[in-house]
Amino acid sequence: MNLDKYLEELTVSDEDKIKVRTRCGCAVVIKEGDNGEKLLLILRRSPSDHWPLHFDLPRGGCDYGKKDGPNDEKILPCVKRECKEETGLDVIPIKFIDKFQYIADNGTRATTQYNFLCKMKDPNQKVKLSNEHDKFEWISSIGQAELFMLPEMKKTIIKVLNPEDRMVDYPEGELTDDKVSEMVDKYFR
Repeated sequence: MNLDKYLEELTVSDEDKIKVRTRCGCAVVIKEGDNGEKLLLILRRSPSDHWPLHFDLPRGGCDYGKKDGPNDEKILPCVKRECKEETGLDVIPIKFIDKFQYIADNGTRATTQYNFLCKMKDPNQKVKLSNEHDKFEWISSIGQAELFMLPEMKKTIIKVLNPEDRMVDYPEGELTDDKVSEMVDKYFR
């Protein structure tokens, strides 16, 4: 590649490459486990899928409607439809969690994913996977998500499984010499 062509490619922004903007709705499905723990559904993509063997959440395209946001009347039906198609589950979206954007199709498509916390209409429903996925897991910890999920989805899952966790944990009350010693013992010894 000659230098002029190389410099031209460097100056083209990622924004310039995007030709299509889409939205997708995502169902972050939770249920209560046998021991009362919160369980979250993840799906593994089939070997023949375009992202083979990656774990994912039930999600899919909602490229209709004029509004753009979590309150778009078209997003919630999309979340329910995609979850039903991919898992066989009837769900009720109960809360908007967050959104993120990802780039696909060699940088030509930007998709905003809207993530909704969902519960099953009937807690006794059984998962029936579509041909897009070949396996599912009910996970209860962020450690399991760390092993299986892509970074943006992990952030969403953390908000569901560990909402009380903070980046920094300060001791309660006055900071005394005893508390400092206790913290040093806990974290460094």
